[in-house]
Amino acid sequence: MEQSEKMEGITHKTPEGIPVYSTEKMLVDQFVRVLGSEGNPWGPVFVSCEFFYSRGKTDVLALADGNLLIAFEAKLKDWRYALDQAYRNTCFAHKSYVVVPEGTALTAFAYVAEFKRRGVGLCYVDNAGEVSVLEEPEVSTPIEPWIATQAVSRVRSDNEVV
Repeated sequence: MEQSEKMEGITHKTPEGIPVYSTEKMLVDQFVRVLGSEGNPWGPVFVSCEFFYSRGKTDVLALADGNLLIAFEAKLKDWRYALDQAYRNTCFAHKSYVVVPEGTALTAFAYVAEFKRRGVGLCYVDNAGEVSVLEEPEVSTPIEPWIATQAVSRVRSDNEVV
């Protein structure tokens, strides 16, 4: 059985072999599995899901080496809304990305200038269940460091060994 057949939450594949997720949660679950594995684009990270703050909710947070806080917004199709949310997350995260299925990412990439203008990255879960980055944002300094502190604390507390 090939790896893409092992991925959970795939309802079917397009004729091009691109997986189709039935829910956003299934996309997020697969993305989090990739973050927890070796060889993800951000290296070893601690992960937390659904961080609520004054302006909304971030789908996934990752804390990488050197306390680099990365925010991820996932959507199945509405990449424009995810871009707005990811841009909002730049107020507290050092990097922020939109995570979508491969087909949606290829559509969104036609507007990569808008991602660059907002300092937001674009990545997707490919047909092998791995993450590919199409646009890498620059590392930025959070303009609301108190939210960054809360987010880092949340990720650390979610990853404490009991």
